[in-house]
Amino acid sequence: WFFWRWLAAGARMPVSRRKTAGKWLAYAGLGLCAACLALFVYTAVARAAGNPLPRIFGWGQAVVVSGSMEPEIPVGALVLIREQASYHPGDVVTYLDGNGNLVTHRLVSLSDGTAVTKGDANNAEDFPIQTEQILGRVRLVLPGVGALIRWLQSPVGICLIVLLSGMLIFFPGRSGRKVEKHDDKDKAI
Repeated sequence: WFFWRWLAAGARMPVSRRKTAGKWLAYAGLGLCAACLALFVYTAVARAAGNPLPRIFGWGQAVVVSGSMEPEIPVGALVLIREQASYHPGDVVTYLDGNGNLVTHRLVSLSDGTAVTKGDANNAEDFPIQTEQILGRVRLVLPGVGALIRWLQSPVGICLIVLLSGMLIFFPGRSGRKVEKHDDKDKAI
């Protein structure tokens, strides 16, 4: 409802204000594209340098690729992870397994520097890990966002981001409508 009121108000807005609003919207879109591209580049470079969970302001992110934590965390979800001083049984944590893969499972038990985890949908517990392997606790789950991010990180997605950024740079605030020019010579007095 608010969107439609806002849209109707924009239609009554003078042309000069609509052009200004369109430019600001284009600049906001360009900023969003630039931020996404910078985040993707930072993540790719950090992972290539050997950091399995790059962090920005203490927050890391990972995409869930298996159903071991369903239904709480579905496949294709983006999980935001934050390191904390201590962990407790029942926390959903992300850790680095022996093969260098990120695993997000529920913490079952902790004792003497060893942790045991288990996926909610799994029948058996995982092999014990060292508590130093735990990278952080899952603080937020965004279903479906991870699949979108994985697509945007693909070659086609990166080309789309670059193309949209280029369009916003070279065509900011243009509405595509032609403006009629009035000629004073045609007016009869």
